[in-house]
Amino acid sequence: MKTYLVGLSVIFILTACNKKSETQEQGNSIIKLADVYYQRVLESYPEYAYYLDEDLGRHDQISSNDLLKVEEWERFEDSLYLKLREIDESIITEKKNRITYWLLKEELESNKAMRVCKRNLWNVNHRSGWQSKWLSLINFQPVGSEELREQALTRWNTFPDYVATEIKNLKKGVALGYTMPKEIVKLVIDQMQVLQDYTIKESPFMSPAKRDGDEDFVAEWKALVDEKMLPAIANYQKYLSDEYLKVAREEVSILNIPNGAECYQAQIRSYTTSGITGNEIFELGSKIVKNNKTKVIELGKELYKSDNFNEIVKLVEEDSLDYFKTSDEILETNIQLLENAKKESEKWFAVMPSKEVTIKPYEPHEAGRGSYEGATKDKPAYFRINLQNPEKQQKGSNEILTYHEAYPGHHLQRGIERDIVGLHPISKMISFGSYVEGWARYSEQLAEEMNLYKNRSALIKRRTWPSRGMVVDPALHLKGWTKEQVMNFMMESGTTKESALSLYHRIIIWPAQLTSYDVGGEEIKSLRKRAESKLGDDFDVREFHSEVLKNGSIPLSALRISIDDWIDKKSSKL
Repeated sequence: MKTYLVGLSVIFILTACNKKSETQEQGNSIIKLADVYYQRVLESYPEYAYYLDEDLGRHDQISSNDLLKVEEWERFEDSLYLKLREIDESIITEKKNRITYWLLKEELESNKAMRVCKRNLWNVNHRSGWQSKWLSLINFQPVGSEELREQALTRWNTFPDYVATEIKNLKKGVALGYTMPKEIVKLVIDQMQVLQDYTIKESPFMSPAKRDGDEDFVAEWKALVDEKMLPAIANYQKYLSDEYLKVAREEVSILNIPNGAECYQAQIRSYTTSGITGNEIFELGSKIVKNNKTKVIELGKELYKSDNFNEIVKLVEEDSLDYFKTSDEILETNIQLLENAKKESEKWFAVMPSKEVTIKPYEPHEAGRGSYEGATKDKPAYFRINLQNPEKQQKGSNEILTYHEAYPGHHLQRGIERDIVGLHPISKMISFGSYVEGWARYSEQLAEEMNLYKNRSALIKRRTWPSRGMVVDPALHLKGWTKEQVMNFMMESGTTKESALSLYHRIIIWPAQLTSYDVGGEEIKSLRKRAESKLGDDFDVREFHSEVLKNGSIPLSALRISIDDWIDKKSSKL
């Protein structure tokens, strides 16, 4: 009997050792694949390095838009994904390896699904088209030494060929039935004209020369801009005006390109990191909007003695007491809001970011309603606010913005993420809007639980817009809604006609992107309700928040796995 028990013990030990060894082997495999992916991205898309705080050895290359190079990249992704599929996710136990697996799996699967859209063939886009990449890159381009000047000239001398390739790609797209709607094409034509209307001295493309100052380099760079870059832009504009606009589609729904339905679902997957469908998004959004309108009417009766939704929205917009009087008042209010929100957040979160967030008003030449800029090794985190035209800025809207962008929203989430130790570098490269913006949307509601809102109008305004993006996006692409219907639905919330038009254009160029905010926010709310229901009195909101935030930006599908694991472990101890 003793011999038998000893034998069982040996078998158990060997099995445990084998399992540990296999787990370690799988973990090592994930890290190796992530290393390969990270390095290949930096080699193929070197401009990404500037956003990742990565030091590039050279600054003379840029990613290619040649379709053969695109196909080469896709083959690389496919080969990597085949190796990833050999890994058994169920035996991955180490936190950093699980997160790395989730990130890589979602990125590769989403990218593969998106190929059906063939976006390189209809990349006419006024917000994130090829010109946006170059205009952003111009301010990163290092200069200041002979070597750096040579590298800058090498990189930017490729600009004309890059633009010519864009035209070539669009022509192929036209032949295969892929075009951008005329309305967007006209915006890009106008944008190209703006770039040409600058004097050479004021052109944004002159940034490297201005920052360097060397006379010979300034002269050479000026010639590059004047004789090569601006003519390339003019050629692109001419092609759009003379040829492309005539064949561009009238219909704005993505269903009007080949495989449009599959493309829209791929877009949904890419932006929401979930398996939800467009119709499901539309139905959920419609339900939430209806519930929000009911609550708005309830608040409107109390605040404005009205039970008509449209009238309440109008009364909020016309409430003179809700507007700022001076720029100083905006700044002082935001300083106080930020201080109060941070102090109160300490009661709702077990962990806080190590980095502070600093208010940084937009400069007069900048534009923006408000935004968050994460900290880097060279600068702190910034909450950007607009001090211009205070008489047009509402206090209630300002509160919502603060809690969305700073505490308990973006800064708290991204600040905590930045402090996580041991994550693979791809966690800086791969991020998911449905998680990041979903958390910020959840934070708008959480701020109400935290009693942060001081203006009653904010309680109304924070309910008038949310989830409308879930309605209008699939409504435009799947339900046949007209431009007028989409804009009216958005303006019903108090959104200006100008903003509604901008959002309408955004839905066209980025199908499904507008849904990611509330799909993510609703998922976090759903997971919290699930935890509250299963854990009862043992539910701790601070602990829940820690579980949601502890892995950084991950796909919603992975977030559900993580929260369910936490619920199960906590339940087993009850």
